[in-house]
Amino acid sequence: MKKVVHILKGDPFSWKSHEALRVATATAINNETYFICIRDGVYFLTKWESKRLGIESLEKFKETLEFINLTLIAEEESLHDRGILKTELTFNNVRIMNSEDIKNLIHEADFLFVW
Repeated sequence: MKKVVHILKGDPFSWKSHEALRVATATAINNETYFICIRDGVYFLTKWESKRLGIESLEKFKETLEFINLTLIAEEESLHDRGILKTELTFNNVRIMNSEDIKNLIHEADFLFVW
């Protein structure tokens, strides 16, 4: 099993962020996969209405997460800088990690995708 890291660092309210999660979900079927949101990417994990922007709802991803090996991570410093509290995140199982721990996770990765 390979360790795969996907990093969403910006453009959180777009098809790109939605596609990033779709690809991460696909890689998580047979790999240890991490979907890390940093900088403005942390807004992707908040409670926003994707359908208002013409983007498919994230609800089915929430259900899928129970059955695959995908870990959602938000960078602690990015949340703090934007005033986002853990209670404002739409996914209940988001791990909050500091930037140093995220760097270590990236260095351990077999594959890295940046969105």
